[in-house]
Amino acid sequence: MSSMYEFVLKTTRVIDVGERNVVMATKDYGRGKPRFIINLPTTRNDLWEYLWRNKISIKVFIEIPKTEERVEKKEEQVIE
Repeated sequence: MSSMYEFVLKTTRVIDVGERNVVMATKDYGRGKPRFIINLPTTRNDLWEYLWRNKISIKVFIEIPKTEERVEKKEEQVIE
């Protein structure tokens, strides 16, 4: 299986993990600072394990999609 992941990593440099939520892991993570995590989809656990075992560094980019719901909430706050 590792050859499959090597092929995937050589052919594409971006892996879409779909929509995720930021989760607060703990409110007190050393000196009162909160810690946040982003859960990866379990459907690709083999790939995540491959990256972890081979100590492959990754970069994470966060895209915040513009949704009408957020715009409506913002407008409600301005009106009040």
